[in-house]
Amino acid sequence: MRTFRLDCPTCGTMEDFRPVNDEEKTAIREEKGDPRHYVDWYWRCTAKGCLSYYRHLKKSDGGLLPERFREEEAAVDK
Repeated sequence: MRTFRLDCPTCGTMEDFRPVNDEEKTAIREEKGDPRHYVDWYWRCTAKGCLSYYRHLKKSDGGLLPERFREEEAAVDK
């Protein structure tokens, strides 16, 4: 899978971003309120627990995916 190292507005650090998948594209279209909204250039942060996405190199056209897309952080043994 291809990724880009981009600045994540939620994490506040440089993170790997991957293209959004089909289910995420549907959620973005629902959020934007347009079933025809072009979503092929959206990228999602791969950091555990992060829901940020934005159009490649255009943070102003982004947001947060719904909670159902949150990947929980792995449990840490103490």
